[in-house]
Amino acid sequence: MKKTINNIIIGLLVVSVCLSACNSDKLELYPETNLTDGNFYTSEADLTAATNDIYRQLSRLFDAGGIPDLYGELFSDNVYIRTTTGANNFAEQISEHNIRTDNGFVETAWNTAYNALYIINNVLDRLNNTTITFADPNLKTRLEAEALVARAIVYYYLTQAFGDVPFPLTVVTPEESYDYLRVDRSVIYERLIADLLQAKEQLPGSYTGNNVGRITSYATAAVLAKVYIADDNIPAAITQLGEIIQSGQFSLDANGDGQINVADYAHLFRSSTKNSKESILEVQYLAGQNNVNSNHQTEYSPWDFAFHLPGIGTTFRGTGLNTPSADLIAEYERDDPRKDLSLQLGFTNLQTNAFVDYPYTIKFLDENFLYPGQNVEVIRYADLLLLYAELTGDASYLNQVRARAGLEPYGASGYPSSEYPTLTLAIEHERRIELAFEFHRLFDLVRTGRAVEVLTAKGIPTSSNGLLFPIPQSAIDINPGLTQNP
Repeated sequence: MKKTINNIIIGLLVVSVCLSACNSDKLELYPETNLTDGNFYTSEADLTAATNDIYRQLSRLFDAGGIPDLYGELFSDNVYIRTTTGANNFAEQISEHNIRTDNGFVETAWNTAYNALYIINNVLDRLNNTTITFADPNLKTRLEAEALVARAIVYYYLTQAFGDVPFPLTVVTPEESYDYLRVDRSVIYERLIADLLQAKEQLPGSYTGNNVGRITSYATAAVLAKVYIADDNIPAAITQLGEIIQSGQFSLDANGDGQINVADYAHLFRSSTKNSKESILEVQYLAGQNNVNSNHQTEYSPWDFAFHLPGIGTTFRGTGLNTPSADLIAEYERDDPRKDLSLQLGFTNLQTNAFVDYPYTIKFLDENFLYPGQNVEVIRYADLLLLYAELTGDASYLNQVRARAGLEPYGASGYPSSEYPTLTLAIEHERRIELAFEFHRLFDLVRTGRAVEVLTAKGIPTSSNGLLFPIPQSAIDINPGLTQNP
């Protein structure tokens, strides 16, 4: 197993401290955690360590409870709330599209994103203004490019979930924070595109050794394609996706055995799999106490006193926030092997030996359930193939994904054309199944303009005004200049 950037991240935890001096009566553009300043940035190694911390920020953004998770899955028709501890109803508000402006989950996700931006902006400020001479000038350029891409990722998800948002590009003082009001998304996308184009030229296409897992030029192109789509520049998005596909650097042969089949899909979600041949952008976690653990398995497991993970006799009670919906389960085709690799329909009570009908996903299955370290795919090759098929109308890219699952291609007599009679619906179906629980579903429905129709038909009341999270009321209370979403 190759060492990855996980090894670098471990050491960063010891230099992260709570910002106890953070002013609570200011707009939340301040971090809960931050690398100490003072005389820390005195060498090339210090600046490199500071830049490495952006990967920990990405792990917080993509952890359960971050914007991609809450908006992409909990806000969609993929999951629902079956049973929880009842401590609050924040999750139910999101799942039922009835979110109050004081929703604690939304507020935490907002603060986590701006915490990340504060740290990333601080890194960029330090890199741009340092007097330290790097032994290899290309390293400084690369570190800056990594930070620019990370910042673009955070802003992309903020704008997708909240719409227009405050847009600081430098470290902001408490007094200055009042000047940062909501900025039109088109303006934000313009700057993100410029930053990503710059970073793409400055980053390598791949890494070796301890650097495996860092942001590459191809990951940058994939993020750039998604920003272009958000900015309604489809030709530019197609160009970026085409470059990645034609590069030959990525494959559906995730396990690298020379064959493309369902074993590759299973390989993706093993706890030991890190940065496979299919991975384009992957969030790095590491199992073990005091490491950068993930929280997905807990948040996606049943809240039941008898629950245990497959093959494990120890009780493990999750939070029950993301129970797979009956509608999603029914959408799997009869012979689709991805169903059994993604879902369990329940579990056996080890005391009574009775089967408990309580579905859950096993995509986050990690035997080290107390301190899990399974990486999370942010962008993988199948995602881009399906997106390319959507944008170009070329079904062959859709059929590559179906072929790996051993299913009939779109257009063949055995394809379920009565359920999915058009290529648009076929791709929507395939993305829902292939990428289930990977934080794509509602982003997909909003992108294609189908969210209101699909959700309303399934009894989830919403409208075009209901497809954004509210700006946290706490932020508006602190800075009344911020406006609320409709």
